[in-house]
Amino acid sequence: MQFDRADRALSRPVTYPHPAGCIERIETHLSVVYLAGRYAYKRIKPVRFAFVDLVPPAQRRRCALAECTLNRPFAGPLYLGVWPLVARGRRCAFDAPVRTGGRRHRQQTVPGEYVVRMRRFDARAMLSVRSASHDEGRADADALADTLARHHLHAPRRAPRGHPGSAASVAAQCRSLLDTLDVTVPDEAALRAWYDAELTRIAPLLADRHARGFVRACHGDLHLDNIVRWRNRILMFDCIEFDDALRWIDVASDLAFALMDFSAHGREDCAHRLLSGWLARTGDHAALGVLPCYFVYRALVRALTARLRGDEAARARYLRIASAMADARRDAHPLLLLCHGVSGSGKSLASRALAERLGAIRLSSDVERKRCAGVPGDVHLPPGAYSDAAIDRIYERLLSEARVVLDSGYTAIVDATFLRERNRTAFLSLGARFGVPVAILDFAASQATLAARVAARAARGRDASDASDADAAVLARQIEHADPLTEPETAIAIRFDTDCDAAAYGSHAFWTPLLAALRM
Repeated sequence: MQFDRADRALSRPVTYPHPAGCIERIETHLSVVYLAGRYAYKRIKPVRFAFVDLVPPAQRRRCALAECTLNRPFAGPLYLGVWPLVARGRRCAFDAPVRTGGRRHRQQTVPGEYVVRMRRFDARAMLSVRSASHDEGRADADALADTLARHHLHAPRRAPRGHPGSAASVAAQCRSLLDTLDVTVPDEAALRAWYDAELTRIAPLLADRHARGFVRACHGDLHLDNIVRWRNRILMFDCIEFDDALRWIDVASDLAFALMDFSAHGREDCAHRLLSGWLARTGDHAALGVLPCYFVYRALVRALTARLRGDEAARARYLRIASAMADARRDAHPLLLLCHGVSGSGKSLASRALAERLGAIRLSSDVERKRCAGVPGDVHLPPGAYSDAAIDRIYERLLSEARVVLDSGYTAIVDATFLRERNRTAFLSLGARFGVPVAILDFAASQATLAARVAARAARGRDASDASDADAAVLARQIEHADPLTEPETAIAIRFDTDCDAAAYGSHAFWTPLLAALRM
């Protein structure tokens, strides 16, 4: 059957086995979606591009069946199966659904016309739309961080035959994409030069991550149009189904797509919250070394799809984003910022706000301690987790993570008490080795404020967003045994009075002393 005949049939309400109302038709470069009543029907177009050939009917059938199977881990509630469209005289009608993975239907079907049936949702629930709201965008970024990290941690790791995700395959994909786009931006030469240099620089990192199992079964097309808030859950639909090499990728590449698209929608704050939340849940700080390259790659992917649908404005926007990321990483000047203060001094809330302001990576002793113990943030650890030896191990882990962050060209903010001089000395030495500016952020509050905050934390119970176990007894021990800052440490310390509402941490005025000291 010709494409036009099936298209006309799917555009008529009478074709559907349920009340369909007025059919709304949405076309992309690869498919057509028909919104019919409570459902959406997706039909793959018989098209051929450099990256995919969907002209053969068998390939479209395979992709339709694969779409339902592969999307179930990401958006199972949305996918209802595959319905063949069959010819009945002069009319077309839906046959019984095909069981995914089952035997072929015996009834004659229209060649290649296999339609994916989905639950319809309000377009306003897509993150591309919700990101226009300040509060909804930030809440969605936090929820996506949790959802995406959980998937990446549990995703299959046994890749199919071939070398998907290898350093060579990544470099080939990136370079061919740039050539395919025929990029024309004011600083095209600079973008190409950075891209080539970056691919060479990260080749050992890509190979190491490939060997360590960070290439997993991912979504592969994680822009904000493919993410929806559905019944208070984040669902990621329409994953890559037509090419294993585009789906079996480094988890950092999957993350980079959503980070890039938040930035494209003018929500750098959401991108930072997504990155921070994902890192806190996965502990994969080594991903930072390859993220910029994947970020640019994903911007170029969106530029290509914009060109295919004839949207020159979107194409130009994504090319500008790619160039901006290359410029930002080329001009990066990382810092090492050490928090200092007892429990209740406001370190964690303040450092979160500062990290977002600076685009920095925040490392938390409380989060790392729970990760090492293999428990969620709201689980109280036994006293042994806070012995001197255990505390030193956490600082060693933080030191290792800070080294990775700085080596990746990002500013590191280390959220820990840093009450012992030996722990501070180790980090000051790290900063000296990297040749980066180091500052100690000395958070202080009155005894009454400290006690009130610790008591309030205990009263409100365990909270997964607050991994601290500190109570009044812990606070008393910290005050008694803290090593005062030495004279050289005092010289690089900036004191912050936190006898204030936490909302002050988000103001520019609160951080003026630090920004002035760093000449920012």
